[in-house]
Amino acid sequence: MAKIHLDSSVSQSVTRAVPKSAVLSCTATSAPDVYAHAIWVVVGDIRQFTLYAGDSMVVPDGATLTIWIFRKQAGQSTWTADFDLK
Repeated sequence: MAKIHLDSSVSQSVTRAVPKSAVLSCTATSAPDVYAHAIWVVVGDIRQFTLYAGDSMVVPDGATLTIWIFRKQAGQSTWTADFDLK
């Protein structure tokens, strides 16, 4: 299992290879309007998902996974999101 923490003040995105199929779960966000766009890519197929706290998605074998975090009303604040990949 891998834990992923994204913080808008440091980095709003992460990309990693996923050699075996896994489930990506958004375990917590710093505010209800924080959400993530997650995209997995395998040869010949690209899928995009929007995840809020409590949501999850399946990532297939051999995928490249990219996650971005956003906030609907960001202003000058920072925000965070936590994910489990297992």
